[in-house]
Amino acid sequence: MRKPNGYGSIKKLSGNRRRPFVFVITQDGKQKAIEYFCTQTEAEIYAADYNKKNNKILHGHETTFDELFYRWLPFYIDKHQPSKSTINSYHNAYKHCLPLHEMPLKKIKYYHLQDIIDTVKRKGLSYSTCKKIRSTLSLMFKYALMMEYVDKNYVMLLNLGKNKQKRPHKPFTRQKINKLWSNIHIEGVDTILILIYTGMRIGELLELTKDNVYMRQKYIKITKSKTKSGLRIIPIHEKIFPLIQIRMQTPGKYLICRHDEKPYNYSIYCTLWDKIMLALNAKYTPHDCRHTCATLMDNAEVNYNAKRKILGHACNDVTNGVYTHKDIRQLRKAINKIK
Repeated sequence: MRKPNGYGSIKKLSGNRRRPFVFVITQDGKQKAIEYFCTQTEAEIYAADYNKKNNKILHGHETTFDELFYRWLPFYIDKHQPSKSTINSYHNAYKHCLPLHEMPLKKIKYYHLQDIIDTVKRKGLSYSTCKKIRSTLSLMFKYALMMEYVDKNYVMLLNLGKNKQKRPHKPFTRQKINKLWSNIHIEGVDTILILIYTGMRIGELLELTKDNVYMRQKYIKITKSKTKSGLRIIPIHEKIFPLIQIRMQTPGKYLICRHDEKPYNYSIYCTLWDKIMLALNAKYTPHDCRHTCATLMDNAEVNYNAKRKILGHACNDVTNGVYTHKDIRQLRKAINKIK
């Protein structure tokens, strides 16, 4: 985005550097490096503070939307430790708000925010995208109120419209599950079976490190999830135990790694997923695996609380949510009911 004259700029240096981002200003016709940073977020915040203190051109500067984002996000990460996929979703929501980026916060009104939502809907993007944008805006403006950057919050008034689901999620059929087992040699098919027999979200699987897989005790510990309830222990089903064992023996920090030992991001994994679906003549999404796990447990009459614990669902029932506890042996017995 375009900065005011004299603001300086942030550049990313080439090579494998510990602090690749640098904030530079123009001085006597030459660019001068002021400070180096590990992340662009740190650099953006430093640039805003530097200009407030040193740049007369920005006298009377008002906090802008983009400055709020780069101040709020580190605060939120430090306080809540969200997963990488959640942080990426905040960045994506921020990108959809491009018309607001350079606007002073106190000049942003309800109709500016509603127009962002309406524009996203006109582009044909999903209801969940609109919901994530509203959620991001809500968190940002709550922080702005706390820091006294603004005295009003219009986000609660935003109208997302009705959720018209383009493609309802559907569980894998037994025939398709059997087809996955018979094609286990195809790259990535094991990850689909792991998703089906654990109920993990795709983001949880892609961020799962090997030090959170306990082979001897036969369970997986989820330490990063989109919700607080998602932080849980999942027993390893006996059918997928050999698949996880093979993955544990491959090089790399993460359970699911690419050939270069780097973890998959969602976009790259979806490319692999699409190849598998094409090879198997199937039409499913990664999230359908979670629905499949829930359906299989329901068909096997798995205890409600055990199912909730395994899937990482919140519970509004005080008795079930607070006073009922399930240990790992009970959860293992529950997950092994599904075939």
